[in-house]
Amino acid sequence: MSDQQGLPPNYFYHKLPNGIELIGQRMPSLSSISFGFQLDAAVVHEPADKQGLAHLFEYMLFQGTKTKDARALNEAFESLGARKGASTSLETAMVWGQIVNTKFDTTLNLFRDILLTPTFPREELDQMRNLVLQEIRRRDDEPMSRIFELVRANFYKGTALSRLVLGTDEDVRKLQRQDLRDFWQARYQPNNVLFSIAGNFDWEHVVERVQDLFGDWQGEAPPSGEQLPNPQQSVSLEFREGKQEHIGMMVPFPNYTDPDYYAALVVSEVLGGSMASRLFVEVREKRGLVYSVSAGLAGNKHIGALRIYAGTTPEQGHECLEVIINELRKLEQDGITADELERAKVQLKSENVMRGEGSGSRMSAILRSWWYEQRLQTIQEVKDAIDAVTQEQVLRVLKRYSPVHPLTIAAIGPLSQDELIGDTLS
Repeated sequence: MSDQQGLPPNYFYHKLPNGIELIGQRMPSLSSISFGFQLDAAVVHEPADKQGLAHLFEYMLFQGTKTKDARALNEAFESLGARKGASTSLETAMVWGQIVNTKFDTTLNLFRDILLTPTFPREELDQMRNLVLQEIRRRDDEPMSRIFELVRANFYKGTALSRLVLGTDEDVRKLQRQDLRDFWQARYQPNNVLFSIAGNFDWEHVVERVQDLFGDWQGEAPPSGEQLPNPQQSVSLEFREGKQEHIGMMVPFPNYTDPDYYAALVVSEVLGGSMASRLFVEVREKRGLVYSVSAGLAGNKHIGALRIYAGTTPEQGHECLEVIINELRKLEQDGITADELERAKVQLKSENVMRGEGSGSRMSAILRSWWYEQRLQTIQEVKDAIDAVTQEQVLRVLKRYSPVHPLTIAAIGPLSQDELIGDTLS
């Protein structure tokens, strides 16, 4: 019924005749199931003049089907004790559910209605639109939310990855019911669907039920265009009066499919992943220059990035940026110590184990590994990959990807470019 050749124990794959791919991880010790439908139906797929469409669409999916209005849908999920939701990123969207394993069949029926027969009722559109407009206002009023929209716009400049996930106030106000229907018809097609499930289930039964409910779904979504940004060194400032200066930075770094991805993960952990990290110790503990500082990886299908955030005061903004860039230069030149490597490995493995204990996290993890690499990666494989990182590999990564060039910098606060940057980048 399904091709399991080469898969680890308790991992499964099957493809339906209409193009839907199914992946699963059985976790026999659990009594719950998490499942999700991932589609290439996200921000990069919106028409250029309709930013915010994918996010509004996420809300509207649950507002009614041909057989149930929004209230009836909510009551049906609540009667099953089921959790449901949707999310939209730059490149993919997901609709998901979480239930006790005995309620799988009935819950999957509800998702069939939501995905195949949504009605996007006019009477709900204005209410959902207002929710998105409130989110946009909140984003624009909160510099910590806004800063990475600003830095990302320049890092991904010239591609759809630079768009605002929530959209713009102007575009969202113009969206109509027909825009939602057009987006659904274009992107919600079976060849565009990856179904993932994790928890305590019978795989043969899962395949049978998905085939019964979604096997007659016909249509084809066009391929997603490749987004290939070419980041350049840049500085972007958004003036805002006040007593805070928010600084965001991005620089190209290995993405999820890169052979050096786990070495890059170690680098980001050493740099700014915890209270023992270099940035936390040097910028906050020793000098008291920030109230918050962190670093981490961001990635898309064709490009990865190292992201850094610092929240400081205007009086300390220049020194804060200077210390951070000096730390990046030291990292590039010297790599990391043996002690830092071991601490980072312990931390990353602990985080991986803790994240991997629930069905929801594993459902998302196998979705990611299949979408990026067409394989199902086990928790043990991730731990082994982290353990295999060496200091020499870290240095190789830092030679391939300079952490200081090309650096995209954005800031929100009262400082001018000269006051914030000065000669720091020279």
